[in-house]
Amino acid sequence: MENQIFQWKRFVAALRKEVVENWRTLLFSAIGIYGVLALFMILGNIIHGDDDFTGVIKFRYTFVYIVFSFGGIIVASLAFRGLKTKTGRIELLTSPSSTFEKFLVNTVIYVLGFIVAFPICAQLADLTRILILLPWGGEFDVPGPINFLNTIHQFASQEELWDCSTKVWLEVGMYIGALAAPGLYLLGSILWPRLSFLKTFAALYAVEFVVLILAMIGISMFTDMQSFVLWYAEHITSGVMMMCFSIFAIVQLVIYWAVAWWLWKRKDVISLKWWS
Repeated sequence: MENQIFQWKRFVAALRKEVVENWRTLLFSAIGIYGVLALFMILGNIIHGDDDFTGVIKFRYTFVYIVFSFGGIIVASLAFRGLKTKTGRIELLTSPSSTFEKFLVNTVIYVLGFIVAFPICAQLADLTRILILLPWGGEFDVPGPINFLNTIHQFASQEELWDCSTKVWLEVGMYIGALAAPGLYLLGSILWPRLSFLKTFAALYAVEFVVLILAMIGISMFTDMQSFVLWYAEHITSGVMMMCFSIFAIVQLVIYWAVAWWLWKRKDVISLKWWS
């Protein structure tokens, strides 16, 4: 009996169809990311030209991570834009592939695909920086190509992880967050296909504002705000606090992706409402 949940040939066919139909959007997104990275890497190198190489490299790595974070959520918000119209919903929801395969195709292209393509764009952008600025190398420093292997921290030992090393848990939180945030905007793409990024962004900060108000009320009931701020400032950079942030990021990752899948299963051709 044919597997109705996942079949490799069906998945590959659906994946190929999505890429062929949306190759322009995917290509222009990659070119845009490459252009932004190249422009700011060149400007950053010129601005930091009188500094040592360490200063320049730190600027590049920091900027690359910022672009990666924002680029990831923007691309993820495009995943289910086909749901905007009834025609798009009919084409997407009635295609021969299973519900799980449709969800997996969009996840592979707009989340995993971005994670794979981004380092390539960043590497090409950095090589462009070198190619353009190298003739003027006598006027300011032009450091060598960015090395992404340096961004992957190799744990010295298990003790470093369980001893709540601040640096290790900060990196763990950053890596997990890089997967959790696209999950949220993928969820938003399913929930609000029209203007998905803006609506998800607004909803996120509305929720954060409400949580902040409730937290301030709760803090004022047990202590004064000044004491809490001093305590928070003292412990914000501790390994224990970073570990708590990482655990919270894991919880967010699970919730975002689980809710995204639940909402996707409830989609139908007639209505965009999640409660229908």
